[in-house]
Amino acid sequence: MNRSAVLIGGAAMLWAGAASAHVVTMPRSAEAGRPVALAFWVPEGCAGAATTALSVEIPESIVFAKPQPKAGWDIRLEHAPLADPIINEGVVQRERVTRITWSGGPAVPDSHFEQFTVLLRLPGATGPLRFPAVQTCAAGEKRWTEVPDASNAQTGLRYPAPTLTVTGSR
Repeated sequence: MNRSAVLIGGAAMLWAGAASAHVVTMPRSAEAGRPVALAFWVPEGCAGAATTALSVEIPESIVFAKPQPKAGWDIRLEHAPLADPIINEGVVQRERVTRITWSGGPAVPDSHFEQFTVLLRLPGATGPLRFPAVQTCAAGEKRWTEVPDASNAQTGLRYPAPTLTVTGSR
């Protein structure tokens, strides 16, 4: 099998997982302590209605997050003070981004997918990072905010928060 066929097959398998309709992260895993361009894939609208906004909560362990501009979309950042200021790229950083919201852009029809990208520096600890997200549509919304716990261990999650697995050094 040639390389192109392998890449196309791999992309189809990834899309099949995303096509189960929830907002997912791409990549699905990344190395601890490194910068990563993390895309949030929105594979469909809400019961046929077009997506009009996406709001993503940034985990507390991430102190650097910067959204990529998206033509036609407004970006709103919410911040919280850091307990201890840090030096980031030679500048004293006293707060961190806690939520990023994209809105006001061209509505994304249910028949299309869209991605919203954030540059972040991952924490040094390994394990899952959850990014609770709210997808707003022309009619309604989907709250992708569920996290695994004892109450849903047997039934699974209907609206799972997008998750990135932070891995150790390779």
